Amino acid sequence: MGYDYDQTHEKIVESAIAHFKDKGYSGASIRQICKDAGVTNGAFYAHFDSKEDLFSSIVSPVVDGMKEIYDAENSHYMDIETVEDVRNVLKETFSSNRKLIRYVFEHAGIFRIILSGGAGTEYEGFCDDLAEEEASNTRAFLDRLRQITGKNDLMSETLIRHISRLLIYSAFEGLSAGRSEDEVVKETELASEFCLAGMKHFLGI
Repeated sequence: MGYDYDQTHEKIVESAIAHFKDKGYSGASIRQICKDAGVTNGAFYAHFDSKEDLFSSIVSPVVDGMKEIYDAENSHYMDIETVEDVRNVLKETFSSNRKLIRYVFEHAGIFRIILSGGAGTEYEGFCDDLAEEEASNTRAFLDRLRQITGKNDLMSETLIRHISRLLIYSAFEGLSAGRSEDEVVKETELASEFCLAGMKHFLGI
């Protein structure tokens, strides 16, 4: 693609980010995005199929990057063979959380768009979906622990869901509320310590 194509693409994306930030996905219009970008509607459709395609092109790479970090950290928690392994990975829990928080704040503008302006898109339930994924990973972790310890009543489904939501929302609600990265790190660390203390109690370690 030539310089003009790339420049037009960049102008559309920059204008779209501003509109999605101010008005959300539903309130933003292709016509106004193009007007502020200084391009025609016809030029828009040479770059994107729809407003949804535009939104996804902005948001998806950032979300995919976060999930890549999340999945890499989670796979580490499944690499356990003994109770001592469990103790060691639990000690590293907040280190994993800190990596995710750092990434979120490095891309704070995009995540704020998702959280406040994602209604009407596939990201509308972003935090709820992430909390459910956290719950699913916690279940897998506990299933692995059952194989190691032989205990069958480690944590209830309700408790797993509550803990998962607490950990996810402690990070993203802080961002939405305008708190600093340091403040969110401290709040999430407290939530993590609270949850870990309860988990260790259930595990008897």
